[in-house]
Amino acid sequence: MIHANSKKKYLNVMEDMVAQEVNRQITLLPQKLAKYIKRVDVETYALNRLPPLYASSQEGWKFQTKKAQEDYRKEIVVVVRHAFAAVQRDLLKSSTPLFTEETKKVSSLVTKAGGSTAENKESSKNYNWNHSQYYNLGSSRK
Repeated sequence: MIHANSKKKYLNVMEDMVAQEVNRQITLLPQKLAKYIKRVDVETYALNRLPPLYASSQEGWKFQTKKAQEDYRKEIVVVVRHAFAAVQRDLLKSSTPLFTEETKKVSSLVTKAGGSTAENKESSKNYNWNHSQYYNLGSSRK
């Protein structure tokens, strides 16, 4: 979907397609598991394994959307499934969001839960995240 308030002059149709597929597949997960899945981690994992499909006009958006549906629908489903599996392997992985709005939401939730962000940052140093186990699983790219 094209958002009028976007500051960019181009959009990646694949982001929208992946978000739709993540929404579809997350409803298939048990609710207790789904609440721990970081949707942004699933989406970025999948997007890093799919080709970008940029558009800068309404016509380009329609063309790229059609192309994504015809040429990449099955691949999107499989890659998103793999993304869920990868993210589920390490549900406790700590990460710092790129955008401050998301950081503020997380900080306020932590404060409401009775912890401080400083405590969480200190405790998260005890966990190591091995990137290679996620990025060398095999390529699903063509």
